[in-house]
Amino acid sequence: MNHAIDFQSNSYDFVTITARKKTLHNQLIRVEEGQVIVRLGKNEYLFQAGELFWLPFDCLTSLTILPHTKLSTVKFSIRLRDKFPGQAGHIKTTPLTSAILDRLTTASSDVIKNDLLQVLRHEVAAMSPALTLDSTSENISRWTPGSNTVSGELALVLLVREARKLKLSGKKPEAICEQLFAGNQAQFQQLTQNLLGTEL
Repeated sequence: MNHAIDFQSNSYDFVTITARKKTLHNQLIRVEEGQVIVRLGKNEYLFQAGELFWLPFDCLTSLTILPHTKLSTVKFSIRLRDKFPGQAGHIKTTPLTSAILDRLTTASSDVIKNDLLQVLRHEVAAMSPALTLDSTSENISRWTPGSNTVSGELALVLLVREARKLKLSGKKPEAICEQLFAGNQAQFQQLTQNLLGTEL
C-alpha cells in the first residue's frame, strides 16, 4: 500500500473466497452489486448491494464474495494517527459518505480522489459500526451440508465453498462428489465450473 489511503473498485465474476487471516489495514467496504458473506468470530454476516461494512486493523476475518459482485474498498493505513473504529460491523450510510464513494468510482484525477479520501477519512472516524445477526446471517452461520435453512444461490455457494474446503484439506474429488452431491458427477462439475470458474 503506497498511499496512506487507497481506493479500489473490483468486480468478481465467480465465487471468491479469501483466506481467514487478520486485516493489515482499516477498511471501509461498500457492496455496489451482488452480495458478500463476512466471517467474524463464529458467525457469518451477509451484506447486500448498497450496504457498507467496516473491518478494523488486526481483525480476523474471511470473505466469501458471490458471483457478479462489485465491491468498493477504501483502505486506511495504520500509519495514520486517526482514532478509527475498533469494532467491525455494518455502517449506516450517510448522504455525504454515499456521495463521496459514488464520486470516487468515476473520478479520474488523483488530486480529486485524494481530496475526497481526506473528507471520507474524517467521516469514518465518527462512524459506529454494529453487528446484528439477522435471520439470513444466522442461517448461513449455522448451515451444514444437507440442511435446508438456506436456499437458492446462497445454498449452492455454501455447498461449493464446502467442496473447495474439502479439496484443500486433501480429499479426492470423487469422495467430495459422493459426500456432497450424492455421487452426481455431472452436477458436481457443472456447479463448481459455473460458480468457481473451474472444476475441482
